Amino acid sequence: MSLRAKFTLLLSTVLLVIVANTFIIYLLDKEGQAKLETVIRTHDVLDESEKLYKQLINAETGQRGYLLTQDISYLTPYYSALDQVKEHFLNINKLTINNPEQKNTLALIDELISKKLAELALTVELVLQGTPSALERAKVVVLTNKGKQFMDQIRTQIELFQDTARAKLEQQDAEYQESKIFITRFVTMQIPLAIILLLFCAFYINSKLLKPLKLLIHITKQVEKGEKPKALTIDIHDEIGYLIKRFVRMSDIVYERTRKLNFQASHDHLTGVLNRTELKPALKHAINLCSEKNKLAVIFIDINKFKQLNDEYGHLIGDQILIETAKRITSSVRADDDVYRYGGDEFVIVTHNIAKSRFIDAMIDHLLECFNHPFMLEQHTINISISIGVALAPDHSTEYKQLLELADLAMYKSKRRPKKSYHIYQEGEKKE
Repeated sequence: MSLRAKFTLLLSTVLLVIVANTFIIYLLDKEGQAKLETVIRTHDVLDESEKLYKQLINAETGQRGYLLTQDISYLTPYYSALDQVKEHFLNINKLTINNPEQKNTLALIDELISKKLAELALTVELVLQGTPSALERAKVVVLTNKGKQFMDQIRTQIELFQDTARAKLEQQDAEYQESKIFITRFVTMQIPLAIILLLFCAFYINSKLLKPLKLLIHITKQVEKGEKPKALTIDIHDEIGYLIKRFVRMSDIVYERTRKLNFQASHDHLTGVLNRTELKPALKHAINLCSEKNKLAVIFIDINKFKQLNDEYGHLIGDQILIETAKRITSSVRADDDVYRYGGDEFVIVTHNIAKSRFIDAMIDHLLECFNHPFMLEQHTINISISIGVALAPDHSTEYKQLLELADLAMYKSKRRPKKSYHIYQEGEKKE
């Protein structure tokens, strides 16, 4: 079986198990939510019935206060309580709409509440009339004690209604707790299975895919860094193993070709030093990093009378002079300095991390010493001298093109001063 088929089968099995378990848990949770909503609804019924009875008491309290004092301010809580009684009774009706047993009890409570409210309303209306006869009639209504009887009957019916609701709540809560326990047990039973399944998947995927991919990424990073991939023993006999083996072989070929192309693109084919194309980006980057404490120097070098030497000894000797000059310049600079062939018989050195400009003198003296000995080329002894111009960043400029021009200007200044083979650019100097 191929690796693709194995992974397809593995992922299909895992997906099927996940979907099945998710669906079962969804159904169980949905059932549990329905039971929880039933419990909450019964709680609300009990709460609303309690509030209903309290508002009846508040209405009666407001009525009694008004009857005793004829202070109209007592009617505000009275009327407010009446509104609350209606609201709470409507809420209870909505909550018990699907329960015939509770509906029957509520019908009786509704009848008793209507009688009680009628008794309250009658006494309030009589007192509002303000006549002695009306007040006497209100007193008679109160003394009949029917209002108390109505309240006692209402309280009894509400307590009966609440007892029935509490019994039902107890049963509903027990069913809900059982549902929760069952879901918890079911999920708990799935955990070991899920762990085993995940561990197996992780081990299989790591063995068949991740480890080979990690190896492939490691090889890729080596190639990206320009390194030659190390020799590897690859004991994988599937599509990934074949891919890695082919990739390693391809990486070796790419590395060798890239190495040759990079060298050819960045180095002068004759002297082996960096070419002019590399100078611009490297110099720009170096200027961005330089500072007053870590200066940058551009050293412009020209071989004196090279054209005459080339005409006198021929182009082959001229090429050898350029090669030897590049060798001597390269041997005189520090490891972190860069040497470029700028064009023809011109070379440029970019030196980094110079603390003070006066340190340039020592560097140039060392460079000139390398040319104190004549060139021995094909039985010819040739004395070669060079002219050197120096410009500093950030002292003279922080623009790469201008810095090269100033170094070139300083080099021409040194050519016109035979006693001194180098010159450091001074502010205000112009080309002669």
